[in-house]
Amino acid sequence: MKQHFSRLPLLLAACTALLAGCASEPTNLRQVDAFNKAPAPLAVSAQSAQDALRAASVCCDSLQSLPFTQIAPDFSGNVIIDRSAPAFNFDSGKSFFRAFALPQNSRSFEIRLYSQAGDTVLAPNAMLLNGNLQITRLLGKDDFQFVPAQGLKGDSLDARLRVDRLYLDNAGNEAYLVLYTSDAQMAGKTIIEHPAKSYAKARGTEPPNIADLEAKHVPEGIIKMVVIEDKVAGQIANTYVPPRSIGQEMGNTVPSLPPPPVQPETKAFYRQAIDAALANRDLEKALRLADEAARVGDDSAKPYLLEKVQIK
Repeated sequence: MKQHFSRLPLLLAACTALLAGCASEPTNLRQVDAFNKAPAPLAVSAQSAQDALRAASVCCDSLQSLPFTQIAPDFSGNVIIDRSAPAFNFDSGKSFFRAFALPQNSRSFEIRLYSQAGDTVLAPNAMLLNGNLQITRLLGKDDFQFVPAQGLKGDSLDARLRVDRLYLDNAGNEAYLVLYTSDAQMAGKTIIEHPAKSYAKARGTEPPNIADLEAKHVPEGIIKMVVIEDKVAGQIANTYVPPRSIGQEMGNTVPSLPPPPVQPETKAFYRQAIDAALANRDLEKALRLADEAARVGDDSAKPYLLEKVQIK
């Protein structure tokens, strides 16, 4: 198995040199190291990691009491999920985790996640929550795809997701991210193409007939996380997935999870905004507001707008 890392020292040295001056400064907590300080996968024993997880004390009794760390709009760093991380009993099983408060004043941004793979890999789950700490989206097995090493990037399980907000003070906005793993994920493994095959393909020669490598799924690992904020004012992504469509990001579905209930203040917020748009004779904005309200579960916003227009 160790031959899997034969291409890593030069690759990682180059990666460190390239990134040494350009990665943004992460939070000052131990759980996140600078992007160029821990580029390699964690070298852990699968059995030792499982034993450590079983023995770990549970930190909290609810999602609302998880320890969240604020991150910046231009965050780029390594999230280290190991036995020093807190543990929690998620519905999908007990797991070490890291929890983050997403940028507060950003309307639109993308989050890219790369879980580093070697002899072992942490197969991630990601949970997004709104401002009321209610679950909006879950990403798991079908969302993190294996991407082989390319250029300065090593083998990893990757996912990309977007967060878009029309109004920053809406409690229904996605505001928190939790990274962890699950019993189902830890029961699997990731097949990694043998480096000799990759080398042969890159040279245009016939790949050797040798077995590929297997990365065992374990509860410890390093996930590179990069937050990319949209710089164009008012830009909204075509791939935007509304908070109500739980699990739809990256093609995943979680039919057993009902949509979170719409809070009275959320309904009041949209009605006031619709009234203000109509008062300014901005019907297009009022329609956008009604559409957004419907996406977060307020199905009465469109009839409310229609009634207001008919009255006028």
